[in-house]
Amino acid sequence: MHSTEFTYRLNLLTRIAHKIIDRFIEILFLLTSFATLGLMAYEFGYTITDSGKAYIIWGYKIIPQIFLYGSLIKIALNYKLIGKEKGFWIEIIILLLLLFTLITQKTEYILLHTLLLFISIIQLSKAVVSNLQRRLQPEMMFASSFVTIIFIGAALLMLPKAHQEPLDFTDALFTSTSAVCITGLTTVDISATFTLTGQVILLLLIQIGGIGVMTFTSFIALSFFTQSSFSDQMALKNILSEESMNNIFQTLFYTFFTTLIIEAIGTWVIWWEIRYIPREIIPHRTFFAVFHAVSAFCNAGFSTLHDNLYNPAIRHLYGFQTWISVLIILGGIGFPIVFNYGKLINHKIRNVIYRLTGSSKRMPSHVRIVNTTTRIVITTTFFLLIGGTLLFWLFENNALLHDLPLRGKLAVSFLGATTCRTAGFNSFSIQALTAPTLALTMFLMWIGASPLSTGGGIKTTTFTIALKSIFSTLRNKENVEIFKRQIPNENIKRAYTIILLSILWIFAATLIIAALHPQNRISDILFEVISAISTVGLSIDFTPQLNTAGKIIICLTMFAGRVGLITLLSGIIHQQTSQNYTYAEENIIL
Repeated sequence: MHSTEFTYRLNLLTRIAHKIIDRFIEILFLLTSFATLGLMAYEFGYTITDSGKAYIIWGYKIIPQIFLYGSLIKIALNYKLIGKEKGFWIEIIILLLLLFTLITQKTEYILLHTLLLFISIIQLSKAVVSNLQRRLQPEMMFASSFVTIIFIGAALLMLPKAHQEPLDFTDALFTSTSAVCITGLTTVDISATFTLTGQVILLLLIQIGGIGVMTFTSFIALSFFTQSSFSDQMALKNILSEESMNNIFQTLFYTFFTTLIIEAIGTWVIWWEIRYIPREIIPHRTFFAVFHAVSAFCNAGFSTLHDNLYNPAIRHLYGFQTWISVLIILGGIGFPIVFNYGKLINHKIRNVIYRLTGSSKRMPSHVRIVNTTTRIVITTTFFLLIGGTLLFWLFENNALLHDLPLRGKLAVSFLGATTCRTAGFNSFSIQALTAPTLALTMFLMWIGASPLSTGGGIKTTTFTIALKSIFSTLRNKENVEIFKRQIPNENIKRAYTIILLSILWIFAATLIIAALHPQNRISDILFEVISAISTVGLSIDFTPQLNTAGKIIICLTMFAGRVGLITLLSGIIHQQTSQNYTYAEENIIL
């Protein structure tokens, strides 16, 4: 055998051995990550005996060693490739910290828990992203990610330390679905049923559901992993509705940190508004502020108080209600709109700086920095908020708002018009609303928020395109035009499809629940179904009365509303890639 051939075979065997070892370590890390999460759930979710403590200590000694030595082996085998990963130096720091915990034998410190949780999330996120193109379409991957988190959340809420009242699994599943789908409908009293641990779990479910399961895992994975395939990137591009694969990581980065920054500011503002409320009413003010800031920005509508924001302790804090409304609006207009205006502001500021410094440089002038989607969203949102506030005030001035001061009428009306746009907070009794206000609320709930936001509904863009299409038809115009732009037929077809599917689902769900609860008024059932499909969370106190079958129907409705009916059905129905024929046209009488 020639030395050249021998060297070639040796290198080939070496590469194969490296791949086998890499694959083994990846599987080992994945299993260890699940074991870490299971161990933490056992530690914080159950009352631990002395023998249980011994197992926990043993687990926290073994798991760090697996992560440490496994990572060192991977680095040694692939030092040329691993050094190119985006999070390489962060991983090195994590490994050094792990080494420190092993040397000092400090297994009970929060540092170790944080490190292991962080590593487990990274490894699980890598597994999700690296398997995007295998077996599942992007639409089904998106839907299945929500299903997975929902069932994990339900299991966590069932932990003994997570609830202080008896909790049925159906109620835990319903609450988890409502949190992940950022709806806010509940079959139990959050304040009375769940402990602080349970409310922390609920907070995490809302945050993951608000950002989006795939957005969260993709950002974590792409931050520490660069070896993603073309298929992986194409799947992410479709899920995130990006025009170019070059912008995927940038979009994920901006989405993730914009969310955290807005929620941090919201937390401080809410804490400032409730700082004088006695600790007997709000024992954990900081957690209360964090929970409500996240719940508001994610348009979830959950509250840790009995009766939501209608609780006597805060129902007259009109500044607090206004800031909640602002957070709801920021979460509901959609990340692309926020980024689009950020691009405009950056363009203006940099040109001003260039002028003030006497520089000849200028930012390139774009014809339309603010795109048509942004114009539609901002205009529609403005009219719905102003119109909704004025109509709410008009309908309830002599009823719900009768005894309130002017400032209170304005704050309650504004929150009433804002919260039904998929948030679900209420500083008033829904049962006390007049019939016209209930009709207005259902209409605003059905429209909902904007695309790629934390809200639901058919979306403002869908409603506007359909409305403009109707006017174009009545005026016998061939094209649909908005802000001096022609809307593609594909957008118009999609808008009508979304509207029709939404109406059909609402009708079917209302019919089934009415059959299951014939003693209830159809208007109450319809209100609840629209609230669920639009992921709003407002309730006429009908949800707690649902039987098991009714709860499952509402769960499916919340899930369909969050994932999107087109996304859900597109993943189920076989997609036709091409059609190489056309039939003869024939007019139909309409």
